[in-house]
Amino acid sequence: MYRTNRRRTTPGAAKILFGVLALTVAFSASASAGSKKEQPAKKTASGGGKVVVASTSWVAAIARAGGAQNVRVLAPVDLRHPPEYELRPSDLTAAGEADLIVYAGWEMFAEKLAETAGGANVRMLKLATTNTPEALKAEARKVAEALGTVSAFEAWAASFDPFAEDLRRRVQDAYADRRAVVQRMQTPFIQWLGFEIIGEYGPAEPSPAVILELVQTKPPLVVDNYHGPSGFPIAEAAGAPYAELLNFPGKDGTETLEDLFRYNADLLINAVSP
Repeated sequence: MYRTNRRRTTPGAAKILFGVLALTVAFSASASAGSKKEQPAKKTASGGGKVVVASTSWVAAIARAGGAQNVRVLAPVDLRHPPEYELRPSDLTAAGEADLIVYAGWEMFAEKLAETAGGANVRMLKLATTNTPEALKAEARKVAEALGTVSAFEAWAASFDPFAEDLRRRVQDAYADRRAVVQRMQTPFIQWLGFEIIGEYGPAEPSPAVILELVQTKPPLVVDNYHGPSGFPIAEAAGAPYAELLNFPGKDGTETLEDLFRYNADLLINAVSP
């Protein structure tokens, strides 16, 4: 027979042994949990919380009007001509992790953005960019339908209509003679305001012959495009008020479509204010 020598464990020693075992189990569980890093979700919640990547601040403003809340703009808002922006690797990563990409199609980086979206199976939505209330509402509704935020869009549209109409009345009240020479990129907005377009130029810099022709129309107002201005010589030669209007929000803290409309209306009113 084999005999084993058994030591008697005292109550105090038993307590110490139990405590050591408990600490060991707890430490092992903690280490196991820490080794399993939580992977961040690629997508966010539904509706307005979905991640929207916008090529420029212009389509970003349309997306926000459509109910998007989580919007990342690729081209920096302080760029004077955002379509010329060159994408960085971090931009492509963000695009690949988005729920929706909104763009206009004329961006120089649109093709690369489309390739990224296709490879990551991310939906792209092409938006027409025309700064008139009806056109903007139509595009914002497309975003709302894609995100499932139609009710948010409709609430925005209901408040935007009277806001825009009030601005139009203010601008019209400032101009007894509503005729203008306009840079083509601003023509839709100026026409919506109720001006008669008596001459257009741009977006390329006008030749001396074009400048002379437009000066001869004796314009009461010359409207230029901030993102590619070339009309000041026309205004200077004609002795006419001059205003550089925005298409892309960003300048002076503008972000939303309301900001954009208000900013441009104030520029036009101030151009003829004493």
